[in-house]
Order: sequence, then structure tokens, then C-alpha cells
Amino acid sequence: MNDIVDVVKTGLADVEAKFQSQLKELRNEVGDLAQKSGSPAGFGQVATKGVAVKVSEDTQLAALRDRTTKSVSIPMNESVAMLRKSVVGDAGGVEDSPYNVQPNRAPGMFNDPRRPLSLLDLMQRIGVSSNSFEFTALDGFVDAAGYQLAEGDAKPSQDLPTDLKTAPIVTIAVVMAASEQVLADAPQLQQFINGRLIHGVSQKLESELINGAGGTGQINGLINQATTFTPTAGSASADAIGEAASSLVAAGWNPGAIVMHPSDWHTIRSERTTAGEYVTTGWDSPAGPNVWGVPVVASAAMTQGTVIVMDTMQVALLDRMSARFELGYAGDDFINNMLRMRAELRAGLAVFAPSAVLKLTVPPAAA
Repeated sequence: MNDIVDVVKTGLADVEAKFQSQLKELRNEVGDLAQKSGSPAGFGQVATKGVAVKVSEDTQLAALRDRTTKSVSIPMNESVAMLRKSVVGDAGGVEDSPYNVQPNRAPGMFNDPRRPLSLLDLMQRIGVSSNSFEFTALDGFVDAAGYQLAEGDAKPSQDLPTDLKTAPIVTIAVVMAASEQVLADAPQLQQFINGRLIHGVSQKLESELINGAGGTGQINGLINQATTFTPTAGSASADAIGEAASSLVAAGWNPGAIVMHPSDWHTIRSERTTAGEYVTTGWDSPAGPNVWGVPVVASAAMTQGTVIVMDTMQVALLDRMSARFELGYAGDDFINNMLRMRAELRAGLAVFAPSAVLKLTVPPAAA
């Protein structure tokens, strides 16, 4: 009988030890939870009993210790309410703690259309080292070659009237200011500004090569110097351009480029017959843009409805200083940590033979 009592006591002792161990773990976990969710007294709120204190003082827990009950249910309403406060993103609730989440920003700069500058690539370039460029051109030359009808007769005499032409070299530039801090903190920004400003002055140059009004410090453009050509009345756009090209050939020039607005070029290549078929091979043709075999340069700088047909060897882009990007200070910039960024070029246009540059107005494409 005593052996049985000893075995029971030993079993109860083991149960008691396990119970105390589990209770201790429960107290530690509840205490840790209370530290994370509770707020210390003295910081704008009334001191309240923590979760661990509420658990240890509960009467049901005392009954569990006395072994008068096998399970307990301790109310935790106030403590659970404290646990409802969470760290959330920018759009949290009233009881939440909002955290400003850093957005994911795409690198680079967007909404930056840059039209292709194909005319600059097409034109021949002549390097110059002064602020003007001179060339000698024939002025009213008439070929006087003829027969010597009999031996001893006077042969035809040739005159050589000439004129010294001058093309000015102009400056096209743009300036932008930025703080040294922002350029240092955002290295890609300076690279973007560099390309953007360089493209800006180059685009202005192409526009002036076509439309320049001339005068002091300005380019006298192709439209201003070109010879007006009047095609046959009623000619379709492509035929009118073909007539101009043929006129150049007849005058001894070699048509090398047609410059027109992109909309005019689209009108020509999308022209259809009355049966609805494309007049040309269509928009899927692999050949490069051309009209009657003469390459087409579609430039937005051209006025819609006006076309230039020219011998590219009779015009030249005068390159005094290619577009460059530089930084410097002006006034109090050094004191104010400011930098001036400048894109600049110096160039001009030489039209050696105005008769080798024809301008015409194209009619609408035939229906």
C-alpha cells in the first residue's frame, strides 16, 4: 500500500513540476507581449496594469494553482484592444502608426520627345576657322562655245562673270542653372541635361538651315535662298516633285535629296488609285524613303505643303564649332553653390548655287 502512495506522490510531483514550468513560460510570453504592446506611464496617459499583472492576479488562476479547477478563462479585452494598434503604410487607420513607405522610382527622365535630325546627317560639312566663310560663284555665266566657220576666223570669246559670296557663322546656344548639390546627388540628372541641351541647339540649327530669315547673326536658310519651281497644273505630289528633279538634271545638277514635312511624305506614300490600291508599293516596302529614286528627308522643321528638291553637293553646313556642353559660374554662383550649364554651337550655311535648290508647293494627293 505504501508503494502505491509513493508512486502517486511521485506522479503528482512530476505533474506539479511540468505545470510550474509551463506557467513560467506563459508568464514570460505574456510579459514580452505586454512590453511590445503597452506604453509606459508618464507619457501623456494613465498607467494601466500590464498583461502579465492581469494574468497573475486573476482569481481563476489562483483556483488553478489550488487544483480546484482544471482550466481557466481570463478576460483580455483591454489588452487585446492595445494589440490592435499596428505599424502600417501611409493610409492607416486612426489607431494605427503610419510609416512613410519609400516609393519605387523609375530611373531616367520621361516625356522627352526628340525629333530625328536627319538633314544634319545628310548635308556635307565644311570645317571653318573664322566667323565667316567666303566663296566665289559664277554670276550670270553664259556658255559662249561655238563654231570657227573658216580658218582664220575669230573664235567665240568667253566671259567669266563672278561674285564673291559670304556666309556668316552664327552662334546658337542655351543656358540652364542648377545647384551643385542636386547635380552631385543625382548624377544622372546632369547626363540628361547634357543630352537634352545638346539636342536642343542641334534641333534649332536644323530648323534655321531650312527656315532661317538671314540678317545679322542669323542663318539665311534654304527656303530663303532657293529658286521657286512651278510644276504643271494638276500634277500629283509625286509627279510635281519628279518634275522639279528633272528640271535640276536638265540644268546640269544632280538631285540628291527631297526635304518635306512628315505629313506630306505620308500623303505621298499612302496615295491610292481609284480602285483602292497603293500607287507605290505600299507602306511595307523595304526600300528607303524616296520619290522617283531621290532620297526623302522628312523634317518637322519644314512647312507643310512646301518641298525642297536640291543637289546636296551645292549646299554645305559650315562647322565652326560642333555642339558642346560646358559648366561654369556667373556672378554670385560660386557663393550660392550654383552652376550654369551651357550648350552651344557655331555654324553657318553655304548655298553655292541657288538654282540647284528648288522649292515648290505640292498639291494634295490624287483620290
